[in-house]
Amino acid sequence: MPRGHKNPGAVAAEITMAKMVHEGALLVVEGVDDWRFWEPRRHADCYVVDGENKTNVIEGIARLGRRGRAGVLGVVDDDYDSLLGGGARPENVVATDAHDLECLLCRSRALETVLVEYGSPAKIRRFEREAGVDVRTGLLERASVFGRVRWAAELYELDIAHAAIRVRRFVDRSTWTVDSRGLMRAIVREGSEDDERVIAERLRNLPEADGWWVVQGHDVVDLLRIGLMHVLGSMKASVGTREVSRVLRAAMSQEELEGTQLGADIKAWEESTEGRYLVLAR
Repeated sequence: MPRGHKNPGAVAAEITMAKMVHEGALLVVEGVDDWRFWEPRRHADCYVVDGENKTNVIEGIARLGRRGRAGVLGVVDDDYDSLLGGGARPENVVATDAHDLECLLCRSRALETVLVEYGSPAKIRRFEREAGVDVRTGLLERASVFGRVRWAAELYELDIAHAAIRVRRFVDRSTWTVDSRGLMRAIVREGSEDDERVIAERLRNLPEADGWWVVQGHDVVDLLRIGLMHVLGSMKASVGTREVSRVLRAAMSQEELEGTQLGADIKAWEESTEGRYLVLAR
């Protein structure tokens, strides 16, 4: 089946067929990048299924029924579920303890690996000295400009076209600064019925929250790439976000993964099966 054509029924059928020939655990994930992250970290007896999107994972597993779900675990991005108080999931679906997988990776020591691979130690030291924060904090601050707008749009049901929130349009590559006013003007100009004052007020009224649940991983990686080309390094423009994401995925250690809440949730699920179904490599 071509990518992008799966639905919950197709995912449920794929799981059912896989269980007929596979006795170990089945790990169902959101997409090909997630598959690439989990495949080298899985237990030898675990088989990873690409569900193609979050809805397919959750609803596909839910369709299996209690007996059909034995040995099946789904892993999805939290997105804004925790912040919005929603996102009901089957008991055998766990979520990232950050907005998404990319945020989980950038919060980990994998970020330092990317900085070593593509960054300049002298430029990084200069940025941290002048900004008064480390790179991770600076990255989170910049991504929060976009993440807070996305969160406000979800929380307050603002009329904001997410297509207008494109990171590369609003970041000065030579200084690694975000044009937040330009972002607001573009949102209104590109179809929002809410004016800038309404949006700004909603942003001020957002509750306090951990930034790694607010920002979106694609924004974070976009910003990291832009920073590495000038302020943090001299990375060639030909190195895209896919390459940066690939290094992030490869760099997170099994030990650090197991130390996350996600890792703890997976271990708890394994224990609930009395060790019959194992997901993480040992």
